[in-house]
Formats: sequence, C-alpha cells, structure tokens
Amino acid sequence: MKRLFAALLLVLAASLPASAGSITVFAAASLTNALADCKTGFEAAHPGDTLALEFAASGTLLERLGTGAPCDVFVSADPETMTLAVDRRRVDGATRRVVALNDLVLAVPAGNPAKVDNLDSLSRGGVRRIGVGNPESVPAGRYAKRALQQKALWFALTSKLVYYPSVRHVLAALAKGEIDAGFVYATDAAAGRAVAVAAPVPLPSPVTYVAAVAAKAADPKMAAAFINYLASPEGVATLGRYGFAPPPQQ
Repeated sequence: MKRLFAALLLVLAASLPASAGSITVFAAASLTNALADCKTGFEAAHPGDTLALEFAASGTLLERLGTGAPCDVFVSADPETMTLAVDRRRVDGATRRVVALNDLVLAVPAGNPAKVDNLDSLSRGGVRRIGVGNPESVPAGRYAKRALQQKALWFALTSKLVYYPSVRHVLAALAKGEIDAGFVYATDAAAGRAVAVAAPVPLPSPVTYVAAVAAKAADPKMAAAFINYLASPEGVATLGRYGFAPPPQQ
C-alpha cells in the first residue's frame, strides 16, 4: 500500500508544471486593457503560472511599493517614476526595461461641445473644465504640464484645470461630459467610448513605459520572464493591438 501511495505521489508530481508560480504586477492605469490580454498570452505560454494585475497611477503604485505591498513587477508610464523606484530601492535597477511607447492627446467628449481643436483653444471662454492627471503622481499629468508650459499656457489655465488620480479617471470624465477637454494617452482615447481626439500633444519624446522586477519580488525569475514576454514578438504584437508602439531596440 505504501509503495502504491508513493507511486501515486510521483505520478501527481510529474503531472504538475515544474515552474508553477504566481506573481503580482503593478502597472500604470493606461495599460489596463492591454495587460489583461498579455496576462492571457503569458499564462498560456507558461502553464501553471498565474498573474495578478493591479492598476493605478504610476506614482500611487510607487507609494504602495514603499509601504511593502506585495509586488513582483512594476510598470510605470514614465522613466522618471521608474528612476525614483530605483533610487528608493523599490525595484532592481539592473532589470529595468522599456516595454512600450505611446502618445499624449487632447481629447474631448463626443461632439466636442466646446469646439476645442488645439492647445491654444483651451484659453477660450467656452472651455471651463480641463481634465488632467495630478502631476504629482500621474505621468500623463506631468507630460501635459510640460506641453502646456512650452506654450506658456500652464499658469494661464490654472483656474480651469481639474486634477484626477489617474488618466483613466480623466477618460471617464470625458465620456460623461463632465469636462470640456482632457489630456489622455492616444490608446485611452481609442478605447474610450463617447470620446474623440481634438489634437495630438507635441512632446520632446514619446510617452515611455518602463518595467522592472520589484526589489522584494517573491519570484524574481518569473517576474523577469513576464517582462521579457512584454518585449517579445508576441507581447509587442498584443500591445500593438491596443495602440502601443514597440520599444526601441535594446
């Protein structure tokens, strides 16, 4: 009986995936739809492995890392937030990798009631509320602030700016018609219903998403494998379906 039981245990062990594991990914809110699809592809390519995805503004996620929240992979929507994560030893800097690019756009509710057509038009009297991610924690907000500063509009529009905790909150406000215009990523505008792009927002360089293995990752090997997946042909193709541009050659 003991031999039979031992044999059954061996058969069961052999049938289980050798690398079965689970990791938690903290990612910028603008990646919500795309990474949900990447999760499916990664898990299919790694039987037994599972991903848990958590989304918020990059700055908010960095704060959560600082509180010791369980995390294996951090994906920020800008290099600056990732640099802070490295400096604060929240991630392993040696694993840092660009995984996607994006663009910032000025979006409006469908029908464009305020007739917004470029950054300068935001100064018109008919434009009363402009949604933007809080620059203190939301990369999209920082990108927008720089663009407006370059045109000497940031302070001129201060009374009209409405801060939101993430770019997805700006998108939701646009869809509900709660604001006359808002700064979101091109991928968000494409995915959002009842939202249209009024104009692209010129930036000195593209919106850049950076991933790294968390310093306290429970499974650094699997975390690195997921980052590699994002930069693989399959991962790039999946992200591309949601409008993200491939990263530069690394």
